[in-house]
Amino acid sequence: MADEQSPAQRASSPGRRGAPAFVSAVLRPGRLGARLGLAVVALGLIIIGIGWNGAAGAGGQINHVSDLRAQLPWLLSGGFLGLGVVVLGAALVITESNRENRLRLEQKLDEMVEALERTSAAGTVTPAAPVDASRLVAVGASSYHRPDCHLVDGRKEVEYLTPEEASDRGLKPCRICDPEPARAGA
Repeated sequence: MADEQSPAQRASSPGRRGAPAFVSAVLRPGRLGARLGLAVVALGLIIIGIGWNGAAGAGGQINHVSDLRAQLPWLLSGGFLGLGVVVLGAALVITESNRENRLRLEQKLDEMVEALERTSAAGTVTPAAPVDASRLVAVGASSYHRPDCHLVDGRKEVEYLTPEEASDRGLKPCRICDPEPARAGA
């Protein structure tokens, strides 16, 4: 039972079995995508810098004279390629952030499910209907219903009476579940 972990717990565990601490810290799923994304963004900025430097330096000159025809290929190739690599790196960072958020959400949902299971196991959930409901009806605000009627199903506090007691209180039979045949057949 102790070895069973949810995917969120496995992803957020501090290290892998048998791996050195440095390797597990660097290669954790929550870190690798973000670090790789930042490295790709840095590479894209370097490519843009090389393109700009090539256009401004000797690569943008013809016969030692700056010429737009020599500068334009540097700017276009360095600018577009660098911009594309920067966008790719940013997408990696965003994807990793979304993945981490999803894992945190899954972990919280698992905790909520466990809490609900503990609550229901402790017996704090009220039963939906009595065990022997053959002669009883569920009382609503202005009408009475069969115990299995969807209008009273899931309500926290439902009072169960006999049809005669419900009629004495001035309640009318439900038009949807029609509890009268149940009373007549008893």
